[in-house]
Order: sequence, then C-alpha cells, then structure tokens
Amino acid sequence: MEINEEIMSKIFQTSNLKYALYIDEKVFDLKNVSIAKSKIPVRKPTTRGGVYFTDTTAYKIRAVTGDLSILSLLPKIMLGPNTEFKPVKVKTSLLFDNEKKDIVLVSHVANTVNTKTSVELNLIVDKINL
Repeated sequence: MEINEEIMSKIFQTSNLKYALYIDEKVFDLKNVSIAKSKIPVRKPTTRGGVYFTDTTAYKIRAVTGDLSILSLLPKIMLGPNTEFKPVKVKTSLLFDNEKKDIVLVSHVANTVNTKTSVELNLIVDKINL
C-alpha cells in the first residue's frame, strides 16, 4: 500500500503511540518520535537510486533510540554512497475503525546524529502496510 493519507492523519491525531524500529531480526525501541509531512529538495517526482520513488513532498520521521548497537547496522541501511541500502520498518499499533491494527511504516534512513547515549534517526516513509 502506498502512503494512505487517512492513516497518516490518524497517526498525527493520536498521542502516546509506542514505536519500534525493525532492522532484519533486531528490534529497537524508539522515543521522542515525530512525524511530519514536508517538502523535499526535488522539483519533480523522480526515482532515487533506482530503488524507490520520491515525490516533491514526503513524510519524515525523527526518532531517538538509546540502543547503540544500531550503529553497526547503519552502514547497510543508510541512504548515500551505499547502493545496497535496505528499507527498515517502523511499527506501531493504532485504534482504527474501533479495531486495533498494526501499522508498518516502511522507511529509509536518511541520516543520523550520534551522541554518547543515543542515536537520532531521520527517516523518509516510503509506504504503509497494515
């Protein structure tokens, strides 16, 4: 499923959602998660690196994990000089139509900021899976 605006709107309206980042078989708890729709620096829709399609706007996730073991995985998942980057999954649960549903935001890691105690991740959402 491509990005569903109705689901994204529901995510924006719901506070205190718990998020987890899945990379291969590893799970990283996320905190301070914010999601925003913003313009990106392209003038027309394009395919980035032959891997995923980008429009002139995108949903971006900013989140922090305190699990520093993620640092060893970043080279294979980050956008940039690496041509073999992998998508990651950000999962949460949401009450939708009076039913709890698992939401998966398939994303790519655009960049990170490391400190001694945490890693801030900036991701671009590619699609949503229910």
